[in-house]
Amino acid sequence: MNADRKNNIEAGRLVPAIYIHIPFCRKKCNYCDFVSTQIDADKTTDCADKYLKALTREFAYRLPSTVYRLPSTVYVGGGTPSLLSESQIKFLFEKLFNYFHNYESSIIPEITFELNPESITGQKLKTLKDYGVNRLSIGLQSFDDDILKFLGRVHNVKDFLRCYETARKIGFMNINIDLIFGIPGQTLENWHRTLNGAIKLNPEHISIYSLTIENGTKFFENGLQKDDDTDADMYEFAIRFLKENGYHQYEISNFAKPSFECKHNINYWKNGEYLGFGLGAVSYIKGRRIKNTENLTDYLNGKFRSEVEERNPEQKMSEDLMLGLRLTSGMEISDNIKEKFSARINNLKNDGLLKEQNNFLKLTDKGIMFANCVFREFL
Repeated sequence: MNADRKNNIEAGRLVPAIYIHIPFCRKKCNYCDFVSTQIDADKTTDCADKYLKALTREFAYRLPSTVYRLPSTVYVGGGTPSLLSESQIKFLFEKLFNYFHNYESSIIPEITFELNPESITGQKLKTLKDYGVNRLSIGLQSFDDDILKFLGRVHNVKDFLRCYETARKIGFMNINIDLIFGIPGQTLENWHRTLNGAIKLNPEHISIYSLTIENGTKFFENGLQKDDDTDADMYEFAIRFLKENGYHQYEISNFAKPSFECKHNINYWKNGEYLGFGLGAVSYIKGRRIKNTENLTDYLNGKFRSEVEERNPEQKMSEDLMLGLRLTSGMEISDNIKEKFSARINNLKNDGLLKEQNNFLKLTDKGIMFANCVFREFL
């Protein structure tokens, strides 16, 4: 093996996907339990500079000095990556791609960059395109300004439309829009308007997420409650509406036009390997789940990792099922899975939640509606 590759902490193993976490936000949303840190506008440059330098130290620690095979996907998420300045975006991609031999823009099949409408500019979008970013994921959440305010979002609908139109003018041909449903006070009619507003823009991909009220969020602290029946009605309506308008549901929360499914996330759902860089990022290599620290001070000081968990064969099979069943195409059933989980699988089939086709196990339409109940059976 090339001596340079032996320097890789993962024993020279090259992985198909890379995730990079940018944890900064202008304001923490009322529902957010992600690893993120709210920073004031006047502190953004200094905080981001320090963080990017720490990221480059982690790159050096975990990547070989020269990699000859490019990753299949790169995903920059957050937080709010679009808070980075143009020069910081350039710095991030140049430092990462220095590790890949003969890298040129547009060679990596999918490079996704998450952004929020209030923090993006035309010049930043041009910089992203120059560095090979070919997929944008925009956090809209709702076409209703009152709901956006309730969620704690910084942007309004006009900000989003301006962002979307600018991205199209610059030439981005693969855009995802994130939406949230099941929000207290949100009606089915309001949800319909949001979905209708989204499809009128003709994005290539739409992600819909049921609002979850997690411990540690403002919504949790305020004792916010949801109506499960309304939530289910909204989800069922969205599945039908998006299908009627040309969006194929390929995963529980994700809908795409043909050939625009998110390659990076499909790798997750197939329990493929990936490297995660940044605060709280997770990697999955050779059956080991490696989690970075969530303590920003520790991360800035080069103390990257917080825990390493070895996955035994039974745990891996459980994960394979819980992740693979999220895909509407299902997952192929191995002999080991049949032997270990046959009773549970048969019970779920009898309940009308699972079906088997050509040795592939899939959620039924009913199973999609009650997916969490199915997944709990394999914990």
